[in-house]
Amino acid sequence: MDTSLSLARGTAAPASIPAGAPRVGGMERVADDKAMLRAAADLTRDLVKPRPAIYWGDLIASMVLGYGALVVAATSTSTPVAIVAGIVAMLGLYRGLSFIHEVSHMKHASVPNFWLGWNVLVGIPLLTPSFMYEGVHNLHHAKTRYGTVEDPEYLPLALMKPWTLPLFIVVSALAPIALLIRFAILSPISLLSPKLRTMIVERYSALAINPQFRRRAPEGEAKVYWDRLEIAASLWAITLIAITVT
Repeated sequence: MDTSLSLARGTAAPASIPAGAPRVGGMERVADDKAMLRAAADLTRDLVKPRPAIYWGDLIASMVLGYGALVVAATSTSTPVAIVAGIVAMLGLYRGLSFIHEVSHMKHASVPNFWLGWNVLVGIPLLTPSFMYEGVHNLHHAKTRYGTVEDPEYLPLALMKPWTLPLFIVVSALAPIALLIRFAILSPISLLSPKLRTMIVERYSALAINPQFRRRAPEGEAKVYWDRLEIAASLWAITLIAITVT
């Protein structure tokens, strides 16, 4: 008796796989990728380890350049010199300010006293204490929050209306004034109003570009550091206004 095998339309007979032949599938590729990432991390571990001499040297040099150029820009009687010095000051201070990213990632013990030094030299004087980024930036790296309303650094400008880009630039340029108002006026007043305090913590205590992001109130040791830095920044902001007015 003849025996026939019929196949459904659109299907093909499976190819025979020799015994012992390796099978490469999705799970195997994922495992290979993880192994490669681990190997890369091991090979570059010494490159990402914070080196105190480099951190301190870079920060101090940036701030000496930034503050020095700022003094020249403010006191020079020559307009060209003042303009050049102003540009140099912005670059130097921006370089120093950019260390807030490192402060938010590093373990404080890896570079002793750098957290305190950065806040004294940069964070407080520029009204951007480290708590404005610590506990905020790490949310941007969380897989469950990335690209959502809980991501403080996600703003799909390419998908928004054309006028939102220039508006974003204008708002960013006004940030120094907003920080001055936040610390000199709103911080002290918020001590008298729990509702205002909640709004200050949620909406005006993070270096974020996502207007829908709402920050959670700090707890425990983080709150202690937050309060100390905020008091210092508020006193400095009030001093700046007093000096300007008088």
